[in-house]
Amino acid sequence: MKAGKNIELSISQEVAQGSWPLPKNKRTWTSWGLAGVALSAGVAAWSYSIGGYVAYYLNATMGTLAMIAGCLVGMFFVVLATVPVSVKYGVENIASSKPIFGQKGSVFAILLQYASIVGWNCLLIILFGKAVSEVLLATGLLHSTSQQIVTAISSLVAISISWISLRGGSAAVKNTSLIISLLVGLTGILIMYKLISTVGITKIFHAKPLASSGDRLWDYTAGFEILVASVLSWWPYMGGIVRMVPSSGKTLWPTMLGMGLPTGVISLIGLYSALATGNYDPTKWFVEVGGIGFGIIALLFLALANIGTAIVGAYTTGIGLRQIKWIEKKTSWNQTTLIVLLPVAIICVFFADQFLNSIPSFLAFLGVVFAPIIGIQITDYFLLRKQRISLNQLYMNGKESKYYFWKGVNVAAFISCIIGFFAYIYLLDPITYKSASFFKYTSASIPVIILSGLCYFLLTKIIVIPSKKGDYL
Repeated sequence: MKAGKNIELSISQEVAQGSWPLPKNKRTWTSWGLAGVALSAGVAAWSYSIGGYVAYYLNATMGTLAMIAGCLVGMFFVVLATVPVSVKYGVENIASSKPIFGQKGSVFAILLQYASIVGWNCLLIILFGKAVSEVLLATGLLHSTSQQIVTAISSLVAISISWISLRGGSAAVKNTSLIISLLVGLTGILIMYKLISTVGITKIFHAKPLASSGDRLWDYTAGFEILVASVLSWWPYMGGIVRMVPSSGKTLWPTMLGMGLPTGVISLIGLYSALATGNYDPTKWFVEVGGIGFGIIALLFLALANIGTAIVGAYTTGIGLRQIKWIEKKTSWNQTTLIVLLPVAIICVFFADQFLNSIPSFLAFLGVVFAPIIGIQITDYFLLRKQRISLNQLYMNGKESKYYFWKGVNVAAFISCIIGFFAYIYLLDPITYKSASFFKYTSASIPVIILSGLCYFLLTKIIVIPSKKGDYL
């Protein structure tokens, strides 16, 4: 009896780690389990940097409003694009992108997911290593000349911890995330309290933006856009975790309040600290504001938060990579996650400084690519397919699949993406932040979501559906 139960658990774990749809009776996460995973992903160290960027344009009052609004609006679009299809059919984002991009075209989604999460994990792990070295510097146990070596070694330790944690699959991710999210949530509250009690709420809310443009509406829209674009980058994470929950009703509050809102709330720490101290690097101002003892504790929990987010990212990317048949057939789950984490290790050890210097370009990449994809996915699932896809066709290779399109690629989706890419850059150059004159009235991500969806709708109606001769659905 026990052996049979172990076999059943093994099969469930294999399905959860594979590319096949996950039946509802194999979905083991509750709303609270999903909330723990979402929260551990949403409270990573990049939130401090996001808040610091907003401090360039907005004061504490306007920045708080813009950031909370931006994170909720961005998360609304991510949830709308990913949650209904993933929960209904038990598939993650890469599988659900096949009806959009085509059987072969979905490789584009795999590459985007892989590149974006590898990039985020590099940032997280490098900041983890820097946090550890800052702790050792603050205690006098490390000389500054050895900081780079210690940062690299600490980064490798974090990657090893992440890989070991991933060996248990979805259950390990859920259990690890619950513990991390509780500890980090409490730490975030303490950091905010320490910041306000030390610096003073009056000084924070009377501080002026670091580099205001002089146009209050433009500044507000820029702060709002930073949060929207940042939260849209949660798209690669969502499908792989929400498919572990049996119903859509159990996903709404964990994703909106567990992943979207915490990004904005934790970012407030970066906003307030940058306004009060002029420094939004948490590895620097934790010690400056709270003293050595508090700074060490805060930095350690910051490091823990980064590992939690890295684990969630590596898990969802591993699921996505197993959509590639060669990887699914030739590699084990542990080997797949190693493929995800190996480039992170190489970059963290040999190219850490170069990567950190390229963060603006990386953020530009995220903002430009995910808004069009989200607009197209919402349009395809709700307006064109009426919330129906065929699982049999989804996993059928070759011309016999309805999702084969033209040589395995849906040209309409790629044309719509390209239009969205250029529209975003026209509205707001995410590197220089030069914008079109009407950007301050519209933002960039929201118009691009609408425009890309509209282009995809028209191209599908005019070109794709007639070519399919009524066999589109």
